[in-house]
Amino acid sequence: MHAEAPSHGSSPTGMYVAVGVISLVLTAMAFYVVLTNTALRAHAVLIIVVLAAIQVALQTFLFMHLRGSRRVYSLFFGYGTFIAIVAGWGISYVLTSYTPPGVAPTKPLSQAQLLAEGQQIVASQCVACHVVNGQGGHVGPDLNAVMAGQVNLVPGGRPTDPNWLASWIADPPGVWSGAKMPNLGLSPDQVQAVVLYLKTKVK
Repeated sequence: MHAEAPSHGSSPTGMYVAVGVISLVLTAMAFYVVLTNTALRAHAVLIIVVLAAIQVALQTFLFMHLRGSRRVYSLFFGYGTFIAIVAGWGISYVLTSYTPPGVAPTKPLSQAQLLAEGQQIVASQCVACHVVNGQGGHVGPDLNAVMAGQVNLVPGGRPTDPNWLASWIADPPGVWSGAKMPNLGLSPDQVQAVVLYLKTKVK
């Protein structure tokens, strides 16, 4: 007498348990990465990717072979997929914030460091054309008078507005087509350093 084959409606309990466990593990990993702001190593990222792939594969298999309670299982399937997405987001966060061993992470400059950098840039690139604190060239307007609101840089300019000033320093021809001042190729941090120096030390 042949043994009765299991029906298609039977519940693959082992797979349910596996998917549940993987979901919990991925949830814990995702929360750990986000809450502790931790940069995981490459092998940890690989483990998360493999777990997420296994989970999605098991969920898909179970869903395709399910014959009953599809409404209930759809919630379970949705939860697992959501966790896989969260894990993927955590991985993207890790990959964009990961610093290789031996490389120090970049830290925001302090105000004193920004002021020092701004002073260096002004001394090396601005005084050739502008008077700054009594010294410099006369190709462009005196920056002390500009920062005091007595002279404008360009028609309609707002040099006492830090946002406008930052835009001007970053790309003068882009702000006014008649600008004689060239684009100095400064980074956003360097632009902010120059603005801080001008607003603080040039009056």
